[in-house]
Amino acid sequence: MTHLAAGLIGYLLGSLPTAERIARSVGVSLRTEGSGNPGANNARRLGGWSLAVTILVVEAAKSATAVWIGSVLGGQSAMAVAGVAAVLGNVANIWYRMAGGKGLGATLGVLLAATPMLALIGLLVIGVLVWLIRSSGRAALGAMAVLLAVSLFTPGIALVGPWGLDTAGPLTGLVVGLSMVLAPRHLIDARMPSQTLSEDPSAF
Repeated sequence: MTHLAAGLIGYLLGSLPTAERIARSVGVSLRTEGSGNPGANNARRLGGWSLAVTILVVEAAKSATAVWIGSVLGGQSAMAVAGVAAVLGNVANIWYRMAGGKGLGATLGVLLAATPMLALIGLLVIGVLVWLIRSSGRAALGAMAVLLAVSLFTPGIALVGPWGLDTAGPLTGLVVGLSMVLAPRHLIDARMPSQTLSEDPSAF
């Protein structure tokens, strides 16, 4: 029951349409302008870096809060459930008729709260891959593959940190769950012509 509660709370937090609300407060509609994606990169293109950073921080904070609530409700495994659910709420958003963002901002918040070392590794990998292959979709898929490999074969690295998960089972469950939620959206992007993250309006 605690895991169900963690999942429901995580999903609802992740699905809150905060990005669109924040954008509308400065006269921008993420859903009807640009790529139509309610994420940080579309916000940057339409409203500048200040709007983009604000939205990214809020999206990350929502999913980090979900992870913290999961830990309070049911410990390590509930943290993982809440984190995956928060990203699912961002990607398959009930308020947007099951459409939503790309989930990377929400995933960043989950990883920062649950396994900060994996957050650092993920940011480094996706940055390098975007620079090398000039495709945000392929870079995201590559980063997911690296994080999955780390969680499976060298979980001790991922569990190093001042807070968050400290056992391998919930860590692997978290990374597998995040990959399952994120992969379908980024597979679509991966089939598009190569472009940099800054040129891709649907990256986040």
